[in-house]
Amino acid sequence: MPLIRFEDATFRKFQYTVFPDTTWEMNEGENWAITGVNGSGKTTFLEVVEGRLVKIKGDTAYFLPAANGVIDPEPHRLIASVYFNDHSINYGDFYYQQRYHATETDGIITVREYLGWNTDETLPELEALDIRRLADMEIIKLSNGQFKKMLIAKALLKKPRLLLLDNLYTGLDTKARDYISETLRRVTHMGTQVIMVAGDGEMPDIITHVMEIERFAAKRLSTREGNAAGRSVPGQISPLPHLPTAPVKTFEIAVMLDQVTIVYGDTTVLDHAEWTIRHGEKWALTGPNGAGKSMLLSLIFADNPQAYANKITLFDRRRGTGESIWDIKDHVGFVSPEMHVYFRQDRTCGETALSGLQENPYGKTVITRDIVTMMEELFDYFSIPHLTGTLFQRVSTGQQNRVLLIRALLKNPPMLVLDEPFQGMDAHAIESAKHLLNTYCRERTLIFVSHQPGEIPACVNKYLNIEQGKTRPSYRQ
Repeated sequence: MPLIRFEDATFRKFQYTVFPDTTWEMNEGENWAITGVNGSGKTTFLEVVEGRLVKIKGDTAYFLPAANGVIDPEPHRLIASVYFNDHSINYGDFYYQQRYHATETDGIITVREYLGWNTDETLPELEALDIRRLADMEIIKLSNGQFKKMLIAKALLKKPRLLLLDNLYTGLDTKARDYISETLRRVTHMGTQVIMVAGDGEMPDIITHVMEIERFAAKRLSTREGNAAGRSVPGQISPLPHLPTAPVKTFEIAVMLDQVTIVYGDTTVLDHAEWTIRHGEKWALTGPNGAGKSMLLSLIFADNPQAYANKITLFDRRRGTGESIWDIKDHVGFVSPEMHVYFRQDRTCGETALSGLQENPYGKTVITRDIVTMMEELFDYFSIPHLTGTLFQRVSTGQQNRVLLIRALLKNPPMLVLDEPFQGMDAHAIESAKHLLNTYCRERTLIFVSHQPGEIPACVNKYLNIEQGKTRPSYRQ
């Protein structure tokens, strides 16, 4: 019996026609994975299924049974969704650095309040996600992985008949991925069916069918087994664009943390952390979700006021000796998985990429024709030249993260701090980015964060692992 049926259906998103003349059926017991390159329309298809987009032609029918077995006349009540770029949370006037300020929490809801969850209630799905431990944290202070777990918990509390998941595993450590996979097995066994956007290596064993999408149309439908034979191979990497010459060396020690301890309330987030990074070194920062990686980076990027209570040296200068935060930020090109949330202005992708040159309110950077040309070459290298004039908030997650990486590169800093920079990117974009970074960082310092070893550029040869706030350095063998 079908749960959903589309017959020659066509939809509209903004001013564009998407998924023209689509015929597709999802039956009882099926769980679908949606695949395709960045910008192909994967997330848009979830929006189509959820009923977020206007149907302009054809027929759509839903046969979702309620708990009593009767087909619900309002089927979208039985659908829950988790999107990578979740816009259901009103961040209001919150700013990025506020997540590290212990006293600036007025008006910021906690995980418990967002979920509307009585923690006396025991739900196996939430226990597996370790949500109870996060219940009293303000949502803007969650790590990327913790935030994703909260969104999944919100969807599961709805007890949906159909669960839509966009890039579910992105930003999660191995343990969290295993928990999520087990949770999906449990909920599908209990009758929930799943449609999920899946990247390479992110297809859990519950998946039975695959839809490959290209240019906002269903290109190929297959069973999971049939998809394995027809999987596409990433294309050839483009020649490198013109890259700026690295700034003249002006420091010996980029970062020195000496027995750094960060405490919020009763929680010790960093416990006597030590780390020394010299000019030109390439480091990977690893550790599970919530281990303290983002907190460590907030000290390096001058976002955390507790830096002044610790022995921290940045670019040969001890914190608290008269330097401004802009003196530090001028040295760093920064990318993090939370950044896209705070780009709320109606900026185009081109304007967003150039905005990194004008972060310092006390400095003035002239946007020359050479800089614009370099930006255009980078957009072309990442196969997104058509997006320079498109609003940043209207492009896919993978495309947004290419723009944010370009933003960091255009700044031409002596150090890059890249926190999960490849989230949502397809395989070809990741390989292109790694290839570029290996050249760009030859004379620059690099800190790279990822839960996926295959994402770490070859130039990285030093590792710092952090777990439960404690740091441990190692080296690539």
